[in-house]
Amino acid sequence: MSSNYVVKLTALGPRVRGLRARYLSRDKLNALILAQTLEDAVNVLKGTEYGEILERLGKIVDEAQVTNEIKSHIIKSISSLASSVPSPASTVLKSYLMRFELENVKVIAKSLTRGLEGGGSMENLVNVTVEEELGRRHVLAAIMSVRDIEDLRNKLIEIQHPAGPALDSFLKVSKQYPQYGIMLLDTLIDKAFIEYLTHFAKVDYSVNRFIKDLVEFYNLNVILRGKLWGISQELVNELAIRSGAVFNTAVKIYGESPTRMLEEVASVFTSVDQLIKVAGSSDLRLLVQYLGPFSYRFARDLENSMISLFTEFSPGAALAAVHFKFVESDLVIALLNAFLEGVPRDFVVKLYGPVI
Repeated sequence: MSSNYVVKLTALGPRVRGLRARYLSRDKLNALILAQTLEDAVNVLKGTEYGEILERLGKIVDEAQVTNEIKSHIIKSISSLASSVPSPASTVLKSYLMRFELENVKVIAKSLTRGLEGGGSMENLVNVTVEEELGRRHVLAAIMSVRDIEDLRNKLIEIQHPAGPALDSFLKVSKQYPQYGIMLLDTLIDKAFIEYLTHFAKVDYSVNRFIKDLVEFYNLNVILRGKLWGISQELVNELAIRSGAVFNTAVKIYGESPTRMLEEVASVFTSVDQLIKVAGSSDLRLLVQYLGPFSYRFARDLENSMISLFTEFSPGAALAAVHFKFVESDLVIALLNAFLEGVPRDFVVKLYGPVI
């Protein structure tokens, strides 16, 4: 199978290797986690692509500035990779950019949910780069001109956007469970992205394999958080993607003890054992606390596995590499913004150190 990829997608392998060569080393990430000041963190990143971004920025003023600049760089990197390789790899890689467009929808929906007005006040919330790279300025126009979240839902459904059904579900479910408002919005839009990717699963077996693992990890997040927060099985069923071993196992025993559920889910998804090791405990509260940081370890292990199984010449492995780069950039953003937010350094070390 790998030899077929080499023949059909000869240009893909070297470009994926180039992307992988720019990953931050464990030493760099550990140094970033241990940095005591923002200036120290900036110095750690010198000589990397993130360092170049920060150098262009000059003085770091706020979180939005750091987030937007780094994400814009990652968007351009993914777009450049997609445009330099043949189909079907180009199509699959381009599809990943929908993640950033959905994030635009997410931040606008959150602002509307919190009662902010539309129009010019939203301009600093969206990342324009993704719409430029996708050539979808009409989506940006739809997002920026809305009056309220119902209007946003209606416009997105009208243009058949993946976020349309997600917002429709949110508006229905949030009436029954208003206490989970923002969590529901985050989860349903994350779900919309993975469901969007599943449309490309038939492109190649390697792509299908990658997406299946993403579904498992997404469902693990839903199940563990749902169990900790006492969310009903009915709502968990609404939030989960109803496929895969994690969902099919957990849904049968959701009403039982957390210990029993963890044992059963761990038997079908090995990442549960890795999460327990990172958290240093099988306590549900700690596992949920570490789920976010653990996404880095999961993405790294998944990327290594995909490369080993299918080589850098396969569309699925290339997609896994792009996904890992996104997760890495999210980690860098979180670590830099922690200085601006005043998060205690010992907490940062405790939370992120074990996942590297």
